[in-house]
Amino acid sequence: MLYQWLLLLKKPSNKLWVTATSWALFTVIFVLSLRLGARTLEVASLPDIKQETLESLLNVIASSMLAVTTFSLSVMVSAFASASSGATPRATDLVMGDSTTRTAITSFICAFIYAIIAKTALGMAFYAQNGRFILFISTVAVLLYLIITLIRWVYTLSQLGRLGNTLEKIEQVTGNALQHYRHSPQMNAVSMRQPSAVAKKVVAKKSGYLTHIDMQGLQKKAQALEGYIHIYVRPGVLISPDTVICALETEQDVEEETLRQCFVLAKERTYEQDPNWGFIVLSEAAQRALSPAVNDPGTAINIMTMMMTLFVRAPESKAEEQTVEYDRLSIVELDCAEWIRDAFAPISRDGAGILEVNLVMQKVLASIWRNVPEKAVSQAALLMAEQALARAEQALTLKADIEQLRKKHAQLFHLAP
Repeated sequence: MLYQWLLLLKKPSNKLWVTATSWALFTVIFVLSLRLGARTLEVASLPDIKQETLESLLNVIASSMLAVTTFSLSVMVSAFASASSGATPRATDLVMGDSTTRTAITSFICAFIYAIIAKTALGMAFYAQNGRFILFISTVAVLLYLIITLIRWVYTLSQLGRLGNTLEKIEQVTGNALQHYRHSPQMNAVSMRQPSAVAKKVVAKKSGYLTHIDMQGLQKKAQALEGYIHIYVRPGVLISPDTVICALETEQDVEEETLRQCFVLAKERTYEQDPNWGFIVLSEAAQRALSPAVNDPGTAINIMTMMMTLFVRAPESKAEEQTVEYDRLSIVELDCAEWIRDAFAPISRDGAGILEVNLVMQKVLASIWRNVPEKAVSQAALLMAEQALARAEQALTLKADIEQLRKKHAQLFHLAP
């Protein structure tokens, strides 16, 4: 249960209000604790700052931050809409999780709260001479921080919600998930082995997409039961109530619900443990670009190049050098060939009648075929190139275009003329 709560708090749509709330509480505590700090000093030992000076500074912060926060929120909503319409609705969470945006809005809200609380405390004569001076120093520090944050925020505004920026965010999270998979294809467990005939199979009893597996939680449960757990599903799989998610080898009685809690289901897929989802989202953006309403094959070509870069990027560490962390868990192997099918099949279908898209697709798939570390992905790239050529031969109307594409395919995949 704790694992699910941590995932919920890490979700981009929740990070904004969680961060703002936590820092707002810290701001209130900080402003009120200044009086305690002032008491540690000798009475009237610090310069005397007039209350009117502090009130004027706090008035500036309170009035300006309220306006800036309202403006920033409106810009953020517009950026979400732009990312949804320009790329794909599945990219909205990534724009929402932008760290600079979250930091800026949190800072503006906290500065507004700081000014209101401090001004109220001043009006109640909460601070003596030392307290007013310390409050003055902290207010100047807040102003300097706000200036720096505003400058960074202005730069972010020029990028937030744009198609290129949104695609970069999708590429980054997809690359992270892919590197994590290549670092540990079995999620730090052992390879799938055949369970015994007496193994107790556990069904999901719920439906949804599997987004995360709490491997550490399952390992602890297997150790407590002195048994082994065989996992039959991977993140990204659509689960139905009768889906067998794992099998348990143990002689002890076990409460199956405690095992089910280690498999997190949701209505939508996520990026962290599911590299294929990132490729699907990139493919959706390419499909939108190829639609007759948008008619932007250049964006589809750029997205295919992004995917090629992700596929052929060398793993940061070799999987065979990694130690098995969860020795009581085994997990089914991931079908990596799905990455190619889900990434390129929709683009091949929607761009079959555009020669430029087909030529780039053949080049991209040939590069993946030659350089990708996973053999299954390499074979899938070759098969997809052949299927894309067959689709293009039916969609293209000019014989010269068809012949040019055939020659390029034969040249790239070292086929006899």
